[in-house]
Amino acid sequence: MSRIRFGEALSTLVRLCETHPAFRAGNVERACVVRDLRGRLRLAVKPASQAAVDVDTLAATLRDGLGGYFHGPVLEAGVRNRPDEARLAAKLLELSETWEASYRDPFTDQPHQPPVGRWRKLERRLAKQTWLDEKRPGPPWELGKGPPVVTFYSFKGGVGRTTALASCAWQLARAGKRVAVLDLDLEGPGIGALLDADAGHGVLDFLVDYLATERRDLDSLTSRARALGDVAEKVDVVTAGQLDLDFLEKLARLDFQSSLAQEGESPIETALRALLHAARQELRPDVLFLDARSGLHDLSGLSLHGLAHVDVVFTRASRQSYLGFDLTVEALARRREPEDLLAVVVHAFAPTDPTSRLYELEFQEVLESTYEVFCKHVYGDEPPALEDRTAPHRPLPLRAVQELERFASLSGVESSLFSSDYSALCDRIVELSETQDEEEDE
Repeated sequence: MSRIRFGEALSTLVRLCETHPAFRAGNVERACVVRDLRGRLRLAVKPASQAAVDVDTLAATLRDGLGGYFHGPVLEAGVRNRPDEARLAAKLLELSETWEASYRDPFTDQPHQPPVGRWRKLERRLAKQTWLDEKRPGPPWELGKGPPVVTFYSFKGGVGRTTALASCAWQLARAGKRVAVLDLDLEGPGIGALLDADAGHGVLDFLVDYLATERRDLDSLTSRARALGDVAEKVDVVTAGQLDLDFLEKLARLDFQSSLAQEGESPIETALRALLHAARQELRPDVLFLDARSGLHDLSGLSLHGLAHVDVVFTRASRQSYLGFDLTVEALARRREPEDLLAVVVHAFAPTDPTSRLYELEFQEVLESTYEVFCKHVYGDEPPALEDRTAPHRPLPLRAVQELERFASLSGVESSLFSSDYSALCDRIVELSETQDEEEDE
C-alpha cells in the first residue's frame, strides 16, 4: 500500500467506496464521511430501501486502502439489531452537509463524480473555521444601512498596513468625517500607539467582559487619536488593551470554536459583532476601520471575511506574498458572490520613482499576479481586461518612502501620509463604501 497523505485521504476514501460492490450495486443511498480533529476518517452509511450493506467488508477495504487514516467501524443507519450504532449514524447524516465528492481513477487519472446527493461530509476543526467556512453570514448590517466596515489586512506583517489605515483615518477626519478605529491585531497591537490613543482598556477587555457577562458598552474603552492634532476629536480609537500579564490572561480565554456557538457562530464572533454594534451606536462614526491581524489567524479570517463590507488587502512583489494573496482571495471568494466582493488591492513598497524602469516592471508583475488570482477565484467566463483600471484586481501602489520606515510621530510624516498614493487609496475605499448607497438611490 502506497503512503496516503492528508490531502489524498478524502478522495481515496470516496474512490474505495464508489468501486466497492455495495456502492456499485446501488445499495447505499447516503454516505457521510467525518474527518475528526486528528484528520482520521469515519464513515456512516444509509442503505437503500430493502438493501443490505456488508459494512464489515467495506471497513476492511477502507482499512487496507487508507491505513491509519481510516477509523472504523462503518456505521449503518436503520440497523435494528444495533440501535445505538443506527442512531449515531442517523445523527451524523443529519448534522453533515451535502458534499460534491469526487475522485480520480488511479490508472487513467480520469475524474469521476459519484451520483448527485449521495455524499455528505462533517468536518471537525479545532480552529481556522473562519477561513474555511463557505457562505457564512456577512457584516452585522447591510452596506448603506450603517457605517461601512473596512478591514485592512496583510498576509505578511511589516507591509505598512497600519500606517495606511492611519493615513486614511486622518484624511477622512480632515474631510469632516467621524472615524472609529478598532485594533483587532490582538497579538501584535500597534494602531493605538501610532495614533497616540490609550484608554487603559480596549477591544480585548470588551470581548472578555461580553463573554462573561454579555456587557456591551464602550465605557472607558475609547480614546481620541491625539496624534492627529486638530482633528483628533474626529477619530475614536478602541485599542487592543493595556499590554501586561493580565492581557495574556484575557487573550488565553478567547474561544473561536465552541459547543456554545449559536447559529454557527463561535462566542468570540458573537462578541465581535456586539462590539461593532456598540461602536456604531455609541460613537456614531461615518466609517469603521478594523486593523486585522496579519497571517492566517482566526481573528483575521473573521474580520476579513465575516465582518467587513470592504476588504483592503496588501501584497508585495515577492513569491511569498503572492502565495498568501492567492489563498486570501480564494477564501474571500468562498464567502462572497463576485458582485458582493468589494476589495482594494494594495501594492505595498512599490519602487519610489514611478518613471523608472524598475517601477514599471514591478508594477506589471504585481498586476499580472493579482489578475491571475482574480481570474482563478473570482471572475467568471468573461473576466475584465488586464489593464481595466476600475477592476478589483488592479493594485493601488503605495511607493516606498524612507521617512515612513522610521518616525517618532505622525506629525513628522504628515506630508507623506497625504501623498497622491495614500489619497488614491482613501478615495477608492470611499468609492466602494458608497456603491450600495448609489444603487439604492437609483
